[in-house]
Amino acid sequence: MRSLMSIGIRGTLATLLVAGCGLLAACGGGSSGNFAGVGGGSGGGGSGGGTPGLNTVPVVVDQGPPAAGGSTNVLYTTVTLCAPGSTTQCQTIDHVQVDTGSTGFRVLASVLGTGLQPTDMPQSTDMNGQPLDECTQFADGYSWGTVRTADLVVGNETAASLPIQVIGDPTAATVPASCVQGPQENTVQTFGANGILGIGNFLADCGAACAGAAISGTYYDCPPSGTCAPVAVALSSQVQNPVSFFGADNNGVVIDLPAAASPTATLAGTLIFGIGTQSDNALPASAGIYTLDPTYGTLSTSFNGASYASSFIDSGSNAYFFTDDTIPTCTGQASFYCPATTETLQGLIQGQNGASAAVSFSIDNALSDFATNFAVLPNLAGPAGSSLQGAFDWGLPFFYGRPVYVAFESNTAAGVAGPWVGF
Repeated sequence: MRSLMSIGIRGTLATLLVAGCGLLAACGGGSSGNFAGVGGGSGGGGSGGGTPGLNTVPVVVDQGPPAAGGSTNVLYTTVTLCAPGSTTQCQTIDHVQVDTGSTGFRVLASVLGTGLQPTDMPQSTDMNGQPLDECTQFADGYSWGTVRTADLVVGNETAASLPIQVIGDPTAATVPASCVQGPQENTVQTFGANGILGIGNFLADCGAACAGAAISGTYYDCPPSGTCAPVAVALSSQVQNPVSFFGADNNGVVIDLPAAASPTATLAGTLIFGIGTQSDNALPASAGIYTLDPTYGTLSTSFNGASYASSFIDSGSNAYFFTDDTIPTCTGQASFYCPATTETLQGLIQGQNGASAAVSFSIDNALSDFATNFAVLPNLAGPAGSSLQGAFDWGLPFFYGRPVYVAFESNTAAGVAGPWVGF
C-alpha cells in the first residue's frame, strides 16, 4: 500500500494504497479507503474446502522486479492471468505484491504482451453501456487504467471472470482532471511491482459508496467520443477481492512468514487460502480474533499512553508507522526513525469485540538497515505523518514470525463473522 490520500467515502480515510515501496521510500498505508477498505460487497459463507496443500502459494520478500530498482519489506507472489475462459491466452506474472490492506487485482499494462494483451480481456462497461475506467489516488501520485474481466490463477485456485484493473492501459481514455493527484504512477518503476493482489477484508474495492453515487477519483464513464465523468458502479462490476471468487477456501487468507530478527537478504513463506476450511488453515486455539470496524476495517492500538482508533494491520506497508516524538528521524530521510540503538517497544492491539493483545516489537536505525542492501528489514519503522493521524500502521514486519489470519466481510470463519484479523 502507498501513502494515504483522503477523500470523502463514508466519512473516513478513503484510499487506494498500492505497491511502490522503493528502498528508501516510506510505504505506509491504511486498511480502509478509496479502493482499499471501504467494503460493502456481497459474499458467500466460504465454508467449502478443497485438498490441503492445494490451497497455498509461495510468497517471498525480495528486491522486487528489476525495473523497480530495489524494494524493502514488500511481499510478492506469482500469478497467471488469462483471457476469460482461455487456457492459451495467458501470461505468468511474477513479483505481484500481496496486500492485505487493499482489495482487487491490478496489473501494469507494460508487463503484459507475452501471451496476453490488455485487449484480450474484455473492457467492462458501466450501467450506461460506456467503457469503464478507474482512477487510483495516493498522497504522492495517481494511477489510471481500464477495468477489464479476466481469469486469475493463483497457485491451484482460480478466480474466473474477475473484474480487474489494468494500470497504464494504452487504450484507456484521457485522464480526467479530477483524477490527477501529483505525478502519474503507471510504470513498474514508479509502482514498485508488476501488479498487486489485494486480499484485504473487503470484497469490493469501493463498495456501497461507489455503488450509490458517482465519486471523483474512483470510477469513470468514458465514452469513445467525449470526456470521462465520475460514475456510480454496481458492486458486482467493481474490482473484486480475487480470493472471494475461488470455488472453495474463499472466506479469508493466512499469511505465514518465518521470523527475522535482523536484516536478511530474502524471506520465503506461504499464502494460504481459506480459514477453517482445511487442516492447513485452522485457527489455533492460542490465537486471538480481533474484529474490525465493518465499514472502515480498523481496530484500536494503545501506544505510549495514547489511543489510535484508526489502526490497522497491513502486509502492504513496508514498516511500522506510528507517532513517537522521542525517537529521532533519519538525517535526510525523515520518513523513517533512526534511534541511536535498537529500541524495544510495545503496543496494545484491541479489536471491536474487546479482545486485546500486547505486541512487543523492536526498531533499528533505518539508515544502518538500508546500508545492508537487504530486502528484509524486520525492525524498520517511521513516523505516522499527517496522513496517518489517529492510526498505528502495523506493516509487514508485524507478519514476520507469526501467521496472520484475514477474514472477509460477509463471511464466517472460525465461528466469527468477518471482517476480522487473527494472530
